Amino acid sequence: MNPRVLVVGSGPTGATYARLLLEQVPDVDVLMVEAGPTVTRPPGMNVKNVPDPDEQAAARLASQGRSAQSGVSGIPGGVVVEGTITARQGTHLIGRAADGSPGMPAAAGATCVGGQGVHWTCATPAPTGPERMPFIADEDWGEHLAVAEDLLHVHRPSFDGAPQAQAILDRIRNEFAPDGITVRPLPVAADPREDGSLRWSGTDVVLGSLADGAHADRFTLRAQTLCIRVLREGGRAVGAVLRDQRTGAEEEVRADAVVLAADALRTPQLLWASGIRPEALGRYLTEHPLLFGVVAVRPDVLSPRDDAGPVDPIRAIVAIPFDEERHPYSAQMMYSPVSPVPLPEGSRFRDNAAGYVGMGWGIRKRPRPEDRLTFVDDEPDENGLPGIRIAYELTDVEEADFERARKHQARAAAALGEFVDGMPRVMPAGSSLHYMGTVRMGEADDGTSVCDSFSRVWGVPGLVLAGNGLIPTANSMNPTLTSVALAVRGATELAAELAKEA
Repeated sequence: MNPRVLVVGSGPTGATYARLLLEQVPDVDVLMVEAGPTVTRPPGMNVKNVPDPDEQAAARLASQGRSAQSGVSGIPGGVVVEGTITARQGTHLIGRAADGSPGMPAAAGATCVGGQGVHWTCATPAPTGPERMPFIADEDWGEHLAVAEDLLHVHRPSFDGAPQAQAILDRIRNEFAPDGITVRPLPVAADPREDGSLRWSGTDVVLGSLADGAHADRFTLRAQTLCIRVLREGGRAVGAVLRDQRTGAEEEVRADAVVLAADALRTPQLLWASGIRPEALGRYLTEHPLLFGVVAVRPDVLSPRDDAGPVDPIRAIVAIPFDEERHPYSAQMMYSPVSPVPLPEGSRFRDNAAGYVGMGWGIRKRPRPEDRLTFVDDEPDENGLPGIRIAYELTDVEEADFERARKHQARAAAALGEFVDGMPRVMPAGSSLHYMGTVRMGEADDGTSVCDSFSRVWGVPGLVLAGNGLIPTANSMNPTLTSVALAVRGATELAAELAKEA
């Protein structure tokens, strides 16, 4: 019988495991399960590639959890839920604040085939300096990141034919060049089309031919199938209990290896529900707190936009990467001909002829064990799994970074124009949707990590983790490329182990 691998979660990191295992182990078969429905075709495609607005909206609604139709957890795009976070279309609230800790009143995620890879912005900056795991060799990092970029179809826009983008890039570079601060186009996951537009990468790109039905004899993707418990025998992971979300029927599925790639919230929840509870489980929760503002561009920077043709926004994104000494945070600036935030009637910034630049500065949240998820067995969530509670707060260290970042952001804004009403502001905790650290990897089984550098859970052979939750460092930028690189590392090691056992 072929070795079977069960992959729980169908986002970019789960897809990385499925694809690399099937490519590297000729006699392995893979079952991937996803709690949510298939919302795009091919499975896992980015909704931004769906041309019909109504179909886009339907795909996002279907990703908003089991309560989306009743409005309990589904959130319309752009809505700020009072006392919680700003949620994007396609996401729903997960968990709530622990008693006495209002720092992050809720978190959010997507539940669908492809996971957040169906709804993400496709920004793919690479980790640098202390954002990388120090216990992974630089040469290994280089190899893992190169494979991850290939899997995600990372593209580095040239800005050809986009005068708005070039003007913004030049202005920002001129502002920061005297300080030795790097300014460059932001790499994104996308494929250029002949007409100059982009096909945005989703999880379908990572799956490759698997999304089109290749290896159907060895790869199965089961939607609306919830994993409720990992099975163990003699301490080893040997499979899981799965529930059909449509019928409620449950079954045990055996596997030689189990890969949990649910996300940074639901992977630790599943470990807890399975009785796998290392000291670091759920602890060291981080994200990158965000200082966000919208600038109305001055007419001397950009002439009034030409309505004859749209400008692809991704060709107008500028990044200032993390630099521990000169710029210890990450910044992204996106040009748009219309304001990315609603402006009140009577605002002098409405219908600004030269357009707008949305600019966000991502701050590092230093990992602390007291920033954490806890799980409440007697107050289950809508799936009957232990309820998630979130304890989180910013410290004086992050507040000091915000103060410094405000100065850099103000300089960038002044180079382009003027902040619109009420900007800039610190976004509510959790708004980044980039939750990290809750199943962090480490160099030793010393109580401060959940898994090793190959993503194998300490003390539970056969159990491997994937996703943003593995990242143990203070990280200021979009973590998808980092997480896929870690999945490349883990999948390659697991493939070698399975090949030996076959």
